Amino acid sequence: MDHSAHSTPNGVGHETREISVRFIVVSLLILLAGTFLVAILVIGIFKFFSQTYQPNELAKQSVQQIPPQPRIEVEPFQQLIDVHAREEHVLNSYAWVDKSQGIVRIPIDKAIDAIAAKGLPTHDYLADITRKQNAAK
Repeated sequence: MDHSAHSTPNGVGHETREISVRFIVVSLLILLAGTFLVAILVIGIFKFFSQTYQPNELAKQSVQQIPPQPRIEVEPFQQLIDVHAREEHVLNSYAWVDKSQGIVRIPIDKAIDAIAAKGLPTHDYLADITRKQNAAK
């Protein structure tokens, strides 16, 4: 391989032996023709399959079925608003929990006031320990 360099004054110009413009243009045309042929082939395959496809009965039934939960939420913000509305209703309304035993649900504000007035039940666990120790002696 001959690597002799022909210099031009002041380094002006380009090398004409190393790169062939004709080779680049021919390669580009071959690439474009190949791309075009592949595109035509793919379009033909898609047309063939779309004309010959016959779905079976099971596939037709599965298209009509509603998918199981959880489904895609079309308006998730509306669902969140509905959940908060139900929670607010439960927290701020009266309702029977068990009518036969007389258990009712009261609004949370009333429940807080009732517990504040009555107080929470307490238990002295330290007294239990000392009582058990004294009983063991």
